[in-house]
Amino acid sequence: MNQRFTTQSTFQIERVYRTSQERVYAAWADRNAKARWFSPADDFDFRVGGREVSRGGPPGGPVFTFAAYYQEIVPNERIVYTYSLDQDDIRISVSIATIEIQPVSEGTKLIFTEQGTFFDGHDTAEIREHGTREMLDLLGKTLGESDDVNFELVSRRKLDAPRNMVYRAWTEPELLAQWWGPHGFTSTIHTFDLRPGGVWEFTLHGPNGADYPNRSIFHEVEPERIVLRHESRPHFILTATFEEADGGNGTEITFRQKFETEEDYRKLKPIAEEANEQNLDRMGALLKKISHP
Repeated sequence: MNQRFTTQSTFQIERVYRTSQERVYAAWADRNAKARWFSPADDFDFRVGGREVSRGGPPGGPVFTFAAYYQEIVPNERIVYTYSLDQDDIRISVSIATIEIQPVSEGTKLIFTEQGTFFDGHDTAEIREHGTREMLDLLGKTLGESDDVNFELVSRRKLDAPRNMVYRAWTEPELLAQWWGPHGFTSTIHTFDLRPGGVWEFTLHGPNGADYPNRSIFHEVEPERIVLRHESRPHFILTATFEEADGGNGTEITFRQKFETEEDYRKLKPIAEEANEQNLDRMGALLKKISHP
């Protein structure tokens, strides 16, 4: 018989965000806002007694299921929920989490407290605390905490195709797979859920035979603008805007790729700048092909 054991632990993390209590609260209470920094929810019922469920994990790895029940909600002040975390079919922890939202002179203080029971060594309080700190840092980025630091690459191109056709090339997986990636690469799309909070998973196949799994989450999806966060490393926000040109017969597309760290920006800038231009080359070639079959 396998011996089973549990460990219990409590940790607390504080963050100060330079924004209002209402915005911090909305980042937890609004489904689309929360999907910008937390795993997109399969179920999201934000009320006392309501349930939130999300699933995710690394490509080819285990699936982690977060299942929470809201126990107390005081708008703009406090959120309390209990949750379990499963790794595939194994329950690895059960916790109670308390989020306190308080006004301070610098903006809003968030206090996150978690009391957890961890089963059989599948997870530890130290790992959970580290992950929670990264999560709250990402929350800060979505609230604009990094707007003063701009690690952004910009590529623009005028395409000889109307905006609705350019948008189709971006949003129809069978077309997207034909141009996404630098020269010499091919793409296999596994999941493409085109909506705020939806997941896009694909594998880039390099000319050297190497495979590069990628996972992104859509933040905004509009006919004039698509915004997504690249969840695989390196992390970045990609914004694509589509503006009519030449009286509606052409489209000016702009790629804005904003990295989360200076290290990633400096390291990848020479590669990403050229790769983005090659992406647009391939997109332009596809548009000519489907416009003039």
